[in-house]
Amino acid sequence: MSEFREHSYIRRRGRATQAQSRALAVYTARYAVEPEQIGALAGTECLGIEIGFGMGHALLRWATDAPQWRLLGIELYQPGIGALSDGLYRQSLHNVWVLEYPAQVVFAALPDARVDEVRIFFPDPWPKKRHHKRRLIQPDFVQELARTLKSGAVVRLATDWTPYAEWIRECFASCAAFEAVLDAVRGARTAATEASVRDTTNFERRGERLGHDVTDLVYRRN
Repeated sequence: MSEFREHSYIRRRGRATQAQSRALAVYTARYAVEPEQIGALAGTECLGIEIGFGMGHALLRWATDAPQWRLLGIELYQPGIGALSDGLYRQSLHNVWVLEYPAQVVFAALPDARVDEVRIFFPDPWPKKRHHKRRLIQPDFVQELARTLKSGAVVRLATDWTPYAEWIRECFASCAAFEAVLDAVRGARTAATEASVRDTTNFERRGERLGHDVTDLVYRRN
């Protein structure tokens, strides 16, 4: 598909465990949706989205803590999709749907002013300058977030790459629709400021081992 060719650099391969492979084969059909189905799926409940949910631990917790919400998980890493699907099945959770599409494609299909919260934890920072155009957070994507979020809705982000944190600040500052409500930087051995919202991820633990500061950012839709 053309949208995958355009964003082919973000597809991540990996070796799935037996349980993940079984979940992909048996359970994923229960949770997979297409972008064009989102409008009908959204309903009237609160709608939350996690972009790049990895192995799905934080999304499972969100689904458990907020059973009244409808949640969308966006991921292209198939072992992660398998792990999430296995967790959803084992925990009998029915409020999460999975989109195996680039986030840009998913948000282009979302209706205006429909989303209550977006979570983007430790996206790929693409540190080389020639790869900055591959970063998810771009001025155009921030405008798309502004279009799809309700007034008062929030975007929660975290990164362990300080230059990317500054890039995120600049992109959101360029959009008058958002105001910053949290900008917290912690050292590798300091307790996470957003611990009540997100679990520590594998990427975060790796950053801590490398001595990286971790930045938590929250923006509210005006």
